[in-house]
Amino acid sequence: MKKILVILCLLLSGSVYTQTNFSAGFSMGGNDLNYGSSFFYNTRNVILGSVYLFDEWNNSAEIHTLADERFLVRNINLNINRNAFEAKLTGSDSLFSFNFNNIKHIVINDKIYKNYYYNDDNRVYEIIYETEKFSIMKGFAVKLVKGHYNPMVRISNDKYAKFSSYFIKLNNSIKPFKLRKKSVINLLSADKNNISRLETYVNAKKLSYKKEKDVIQILDYAFNL
Repeated sequence: MKKILVILCLLLSGSVYTQTNFSAGFSMGGNDLNYGSSFFYNTRNVILGSVYLFDEWNNSAEIHTLADERFLVRNINLNINRNAFEAKLTGSDSLFSFNFNNIKHIVINDKIYKNYYYNDDNRVYEIIYETEKFSIMKGFAVKLVKGHYNPMVRISNDKYAKFSSYFIKLNNSIKPFKLRKKSVINLLSADKNNISRLETYVNAKKLSYKKEKDVIQILDYAFNL
């Protein structure tokens, strides 16, 4: 299996990657290996911050394929700029980039990530709450903030600033979603008695419609009334 993976990686890398002995910590669960898209080298510069979602690379991912197979990948991170998961190859500065052609979702630290293409926008989302009718998701963005001149410190470095915002996937569309009471209540097809019971529960537990973990708890309670 390792030989097959090496051959595949060499084919994908072209002339960029020429080393023939490496290990990225892959544990495969099937014979279909068509998950990678490209190899490339890290670039080093003086820009502060990172375009990656996680501060560290010591993350393990469980990748679920459309064929209901699973395999594990270590040293993985999400490149927000490219909307692609990338794995560091052991003993190398190269990265292996995954596309979602045959991937259903990726689980990292018990959080599920899915890729959706909608309205000319291709993005990886963290799934916050999911039902058969809707999904509340978190999307990520990164912006390069230019350094400015200060006579005391001369020119400050450029830096990456990371942002996140919420979206709702509903009726085959993806739209921005705000964590607030009205938005959450609109997702529920509950009668007035159940809404009243929900409000009593929210007040008793001192929950907030503006907090992600509280919204998850509120929805769990609402769908079990």
